[in-house]
Amino acid sequence: MMEPVIMALIDFYEDEVEFIIADFSISETGRFLEMEEFQFSYIPMFYFIDSEGIIISGEAGVFSFEQMQELILPILQ
Repeated sequence: MMEPVIMALIDFYEDEVEFIIADFSISETGRFLEMEEFQFSYIPMFYFIDSEGIIISGEAGVFSFEQMQELILPILQ
């Protein structure tokens, strides 16, 4: 469900943002990693990490492209 949004964000931000994706299955695009050994409280879950490696925030839920941009933009500033 989130894969089209994430793929669009990857294309939009290109080299500006690095996306690391953990999922329960490998997608057709091959960009999603199989992570069955981890336990999650909510799916999907997004962690936003700055260039220093510090977790800025964590958000659970399904988001549109625009909503994800609202979460990403403050980190880039």
